Amino acid sequence: MQKDRSAIRYEQFARPRSNNRKWAGMGAAFSFLALAGAGAYFLLGEESAAHGPPPALSSAGGPIANEAYQWKAVAIGAGGFITGLSQDPSGQTMVVRTDVYGAYIWDAKGDRWQQLLTAPAMPQVDRVQDGIAQGVYEIAVAPSKPDRIYMAIKGRVYRTDDGGRNWTLPSMPEPLGWDANSAYRTQGPYLAVDPVNPDLVFLGSPFDGLWRSADGGAHWARVSSIPVGVDRSDAPGLQMPGTMIWFEQALGGRASGRIFSQVSGRGVYVSTDKGLSFTPLSSGTAHPMTIRRAVFDRNGVFFCVDEKSQAIWAYEKGSWRNVSEQAGLPPMGFVAIAASPSADQLVVFDGSGAGYQSSDGGRTWGSLSHTARAGEKDPPWLRIADQSFFATADIRFDAKVPNRLWVAAGMGVFHADLPPGSVVAQWESQSRGIEELVANDVVQAPGQSPAFAAWDFGIHVKDDLNAYSTGYGPRERVLIAAQQLDWSPADPRFMVTNASDTRLSCCWQDGNAVLAGTSKDGGRSWRKFASLPVPPGTKEDDAWRMSFGTIAVSASDPKNIVWAPAFNRQPFVTGDQGASWRPVNLPGAVGDTPGSFKEFYYQRKTLAADKVKGGTFYLYHSGEAPNVLLAGLWRSRDAGESWQKVFGGEISPQSNYAAKLRAVPGKEGHLFFTSGHSTASDTRLRRSLDGGAHWSMLETVDRVDDVAFGKAAPGAAYPTIFLSGRVGGIYGIWRSVDDTKSWQRLVDFPAGTLDQVTVMAGDPDIFGRVYLGYKGSGWIWGEPAPCKPAPLASLEPRQCSKVGG
Repeated sequence: MQKDRSAIRYEQFARPRSNNRKWAGMGAAFSFLALAGAGAYFLLGEESAAHGPPPALSSAGGPIANEAYQWKAVAIGAGGFITGLSQDPSGQTMVVRTDVYGAYIWDAKGDRWQQLLTAPAMPQVDRVQDGIAQGVYEIAVAPSKPDRIYMAIKGRVYRTDDGGRNWTLPSMPEPLGWDANSAYRTQGPYLAVDPVNPDLVFLGSPFDGLWRSADGGAHWARVSSIPVGVDRSDAPGLQMPGTMIWFEQALGGRASGRIFSQVSGRGVYVSTDKGLSFTPLSSGTAHPMTIRRAVFDRNGVFFCVDEKSQAIWAYEKGSWRNVSEQAGLPPMGFVAIAASPSADQLVVFDGSGAGYQSSDGGRTWGSLSHTARAGEKDPPWLRIADQSFFATADIRFDAKVPNRLWVAAGMGVFHADLPPGSVVAQWESQSRGIEELVANDVVQAPGQSPAFAAWDFGIHVKDDLNAYSTGYGPRERVLIAAQQLDWSPADPRFMVTNASDTRLSCCWQDGNAVLAGTSKDGGRSWRKFASLPVPPGTKEDDAWRMSFGTIAVSASDPKNIVWAPAFNRQPFVTGDQGASWRPVNLPGAVGDTPGSFKEFYYQRKTLAADKVKGGTFYLYHSGEAPNVLLAGLWRSRDAGESWQKVFGGEISPQSNYAAKLRAVPGKEGHLFFTSGHSTASDTRLRRSLDGGAHWSMLETVDRVDDVAFGKAAPGAAYPTIFLSGRVGGIYGIWRSVDDTKSWQRLVDFPAGTLDQVTVMAGDPDIFGRVYLGYKGSGWIWGEPAPCKPAPLASLEPRQCSKVGG
């Protein structure tokens, strides 16, 4: 999830892309589809096509002896910000980093990207629940040793000598401070390896300065002559990019031995003793102080793009010059720069993908416009990248393919063939294998295909779990987050969502900042709610007055929907599918913010409809000030019109973040609850059999991320229960076919992922099938299969595990 969307303006997303070479792409961004009024239908896919849930892999239909499970990523594809890339000079190894989970390496044989952060590849210390569910701060291939890669994550630097199949964790005095998802995540490089000596490596941290290792990361020492950067903001804590590092490439690309280092707000420093000491780079003229990216061209000139001056700069023969000023280029927020290894060609882009290129070493420049398309083997829905705003992070020329330029972009990895003199960058995606969507929800009603709800790129309904999505709903609007889905047993094809645009200060002018509404065909087409209420403390002209949060629909009447929005705003209920709304009044509530869903990005599901008893809803309130007295479980038995507190106080500690309240299908009044919090004083799973009035603890089950329910085993009276958590202190994905009396571990880390589970769902029609949604890597599904269990190999996307093994 991007953190700095609030800085984007509406006009960037509404102005069509110009064909004028000089101004093409400048200040422009995503061009939306035609305006749609309230109540309009948005279609996803072909309505006339035959649809059905994915067929089972096994014909057993229940538990069997020596049962095995297959685990694999749900094929949706890409979708997250690729924040940086690295390639060795021979072109053998290319890697990219992400801001939410892990990094990927291009597998030429498999013709796809492979995730590098997997359980079989990482050290044992990381093979624990939520052990390394983070984005990668920086990653770098050793120029002289392509199988060696350094990766900075979790405050330390990992190393592989076999192309990512095995990672070691060399020594570092203590974890360093950084945020791979900060506002500075697209800058760098923060990690650099000597072009000749693969053991000499540098790491720049925003909070801890520059660090050096001369033995391949086995030992690290702080470079005392490099200061910490200047704080960029008045906000609490230090706000700045990390120290950046470049090894000088002299004429012809030869290493000179000098090392450049940029300290934010202090300028560039240089070392002539292999990085043991640095001194300020001498210059008697103005020079850049806030470099975002830089490169040495084939003539040994150091070119960079600077944030504060919004200009291109060059350092040559001991002095700086403002290239933009000399060439008459207007100030622009340049974010990326690349130099061709085979020509005097330079390319720069700003954050929206508007750019310039020079074919004469930076003396003259011509503007670059862009187009984008999905690659032939890539997720088809990536066609939406063809917008005026093409989010850009990092670029570099390919080491082997002449004129090919790669870009780390906001939706994945793209390339364009860009000979000198080009006027258009025709980007084509090459993102297959990358699964970087942030999972918000997954549901499957009986007889229907599963629907997956994502941060940023909506709802994906999947008839085929192995085929990339062709589109998404409620409509292909950039950006739209579907935070929750729900369905009604009265009509399994009926679905409701609270989808809302995540850019809270931008792009409401088309009337579709909130696409919350209903579907009558299992999520394939959607109708917006005809109206949105105005919660206390908000105004009619606030496009996000009713948005995000948690939503549920009655078991007996699809017209009856309750919605508890984010920002602690008052919940509302409708009896006519959103034509009109009435406030949900909890007795004792005070002030304009009586809700219990504070931050819009919480992975929180604390409103549920009973899946048997019509008109019965449950709402968990965690009691944040000033409504401390509202803490507890509230129930309505009259379609949300009146509410009674049936359980007072927190059900479990620290339940005001990622708590999950789940109603059991087919079992009236049966509820499960987890705080979803890893460090709470008591993380045991709770359940209620009487509609939330009383709760019991499953003593041996704790650290539960989420719980889900699937088709009952043959002869069983209770749905199969799945959970991600610990049973008897052991983490894994667990299954119970006898109403929690016993548990079977299906797998430790599905498909090797070390990401954190945020949501789960079970298949009501296929025994044993379970869906897992992750913090930063999409979804994985598992189900019984006639496969042969074996230890998972590194860089292998499919796993077969033995149940109970």
